[in-house]
Amino acid sequence: MSVVDDILSGNEKSAARLITSIENGDADAYRDLAVLFSRAGNAHVIGVTGPAGAGKSTLAGRLAVEMARRGKHVGIIATDPSSISGKGAFLGDRLRMKGAEEQNIFIRSMAHRAFPGGVAKATAAAAYIMEGLGKDCIIMESIGAGQSDKDLFFLCDTVITIFTPEYGDDIQLFKAGLMEIGDIIVVNKSDKPGADDAVREIGIAVDRSTRSGGWHVPVISAQALSGTGVLDLAEAVESHRLSMQGQAKISLRKAEHLEAFLTALLKEELWQRISDRITAHNVFKEFTNEVLSGRMDPYSAVHIILERLEHEWTSH
Repeated sequence: MSVVDDILSGNEKSAARLITSIENGDADAYRDLAVLFSRAGNAHVIGVTGPAGAGKSTLAGRLAVEMARRGKHVGIIATDPSSISGKGAFLGDRLRMKGAEEQNIFIRSMAHRAFPGGVAKATAAAAYIMEGLGKDCIIMESIGAGQSDKDLFFLCDTVITIFTPEYGDDIQLFKAGLMEIGDIIVVNKSDKPGADDAVREIGIAVDRSTRSGGWHVPVISAQALSGTGVLDLAEAVESHRLSMQGQAKISLRKAEHLEAFLTALLKEELWQRISDRITAHNVFKEFTNEVLSGRMDPYSAVHIILERLEHEWTSH
């Protein structure tokens, strides 16, 4: 049997190996992925995002268990910061999803890899592979940092934005730039002082914003550690899924998302190619030595490297 056949028959080990191959940039793996992509598009992809420390991993794990209890075939993709030395994913999130692991929910930790487009190519690939496994509910947790969360929006059918009471001030919310992408907003750690005020202020801010399709963004109070609010969150997720039903709505949303996602992938690929080309060039090596020897500062070196490369590339 081929890797694709293994995955379509539900072999999670084959799925994990293919995701690893995609992360490593294996060309054969992308050919396998192309076959799986043609079969994708029916799973409900749920994005979980928010600032660092908001409790994304714990809440994503709790939500996964609840969705599985409701008969869904659930997979989780946890997008973690890359380690500086090995470029691999930190596994701290896995510890906070222990309940999901105990329910044999397929969890994959992905390295973010610091692409400027925000979403690593492999993250989207993992979603297609999970769908090939038969997962009809895929929860994708982001690292919670700026542009990467906005790119997450274009991968997902439903986006959950998590805040804590400290983010109750609506000015801070808009500065964070995350509220606008949330279909559902959760104020986690509701046992902390100021939680009720945060829910109220966020609710006011949501009412000022516009949403297409007539969807009213709910603001849910939760305490992920105890599981408080998870049932309400699951109900809101299902309500949003139902609100999106109808071929016209789904087609429009998917078309918008696909265009934006292609743009994000192009940014990643362009960055990688340019980066590889620059770092392999003799000019880069020359001025790296200049900086290492203390004869030049890094800022001047970068300026000169770019000037020389631009002149070389445009003169050809």
